Amino acid sequence: MPIETLLDPFAGSGTVLVEGVISGVNLIYGNDLNPLARLISKVKSNPISSERLRAIYNQLMMAIEFEMSMQEEIRFSVENYLTKHLGLDITAKDGWGNNAIEYMKVFLLDKRSELVLPDFKNIGYWHRPQVLIELQIIKDCIRKLPEGLEKNFVWIAFSEIIRIVSNRRNGEFKMFRMTPDKLKKFNPDVKREFDDVLKRNIEKMSAFYDVCDKSGVKPKVTVLAENSMVLDGVPNESVDLMVTSPPYGDSRTTVAYGEFSKLSLLWLDLDGVSEKSIGAIDRTLMGGKKYRNGFEYTLDSETLQKSLETIKDIDIERAGDVFSFYDELDRAISAISNKMKRGGYQFWVVGNRTVKLENLLTDKILIELSRKYGLTHVHSIGRNIPNKVMPLQNSPTNETGVKVTTMTNEHIVILRKL
Repeated sequence: MPIETLLDPFAGSGTVLVEGVISGVNLIYGNDLNPLARLISKVKSNPISSERLRAIYNQLMMAIEFEMSMQEEIRFSVENYLTKHLGLDITAKDGWGNNAIEYMKVFLLDKRSELVLPDFKNIGYWHRPQVLIELQIIKDCIRKLPEGLEKNFVWIAFSEIIRIVSNRRNGEFKMFRMTPDKLKKFNPDVKREFDDVLKRNIEKMSAFYDVCDKSGVKPKVTVLAENSMVLDGVPNESVDLMVTSPPYGDSRTTVAYGEFSKLSLLWLDLDGVSEKSIGAIDRTLMGGKKYRNGFEYTLDSETLQKSLETIKDIDIERAGDVFSFYDELDRAISAISNKMKRGGYQFWVVGNRTVKLENLLTDKILIELSRKYGLTHVHSIGRNIPNKVMPLQNSPTNETGVKVTTMTNEHIVILRKL
């Protein structure tokens, strides 16, 4: 059957949208509650020529090089000022970590610098002083670029290096900081990291543009900011193909997608985005509702019911977290199925997490939940998780020393609307 309309209700970084554009799908819908994910999806799915990007790159890097040289004395003296003059430990949370902005304001005022750093909680805990100054120099240079898709393209590169040059531990979705010993040796080259990421992104976008240019197809891509349990922005019975990867579990205890993007969002000047709204992202994703004193089981999945009984005997609150996630997944299946044409296919990429040593078979649960929404199971495929950004082990019981291997594979579940 011809595919005219494609939907990804959990769009993330927009990979499905990009593949839809390359494949020549006429109408493409993406959806995500995370504002950084929406920005990335919008930019990635709109081809930009290498000529336009290289012109912006040359203009921007020349400006950054000039500003870095003009602010050289400030960049290289700030840490000596804080550690030797004020006696601060810049690896500590108390002192520098939780009061960095006040110290930096005094320093910058004394140096007659016009730099204004973002003022958010514990900024010094997540960034070294010199890194703060160099990030702000780059940010100010980006701000001066003309508005448009190219500028948003640059913001994405900036959002990526914020994580790279931060004090966060690698391989974690949740925000854990490096140890003080590692922090003392951590000295990232902010300008070089930004240059590397921007050049790499330009190469990828140039390849995407060339493919689109040769095909001559110009699909319409719409990126929504809606709850996946509603999706009002997508007409009913309009979608031929749905491809998505929903969260593995509730964000508070599994993969905290909002937390992973928190630092980047705090640095970006996105409309309507505040420290308070960023903190609420994970609470608005699947599994946000909490059941502290039990719940009434109402879902059509025997597999899930058996697992919940096992978990409930150990920890009733954790069982409530699990139920909350699958209850909202069930509602998302219903909403998505309403958007599908008859005969349309759904491809769900899911992971089977472990809670209290109980392996939750999300692939089987998904199949069972989908039946009442007119969906039939076509096939399932297993695969290793690519680009795994999470620890190799975690503690599903929260008992010291008790660890199990985290998810290393996913399941692609193919459903069809009857």
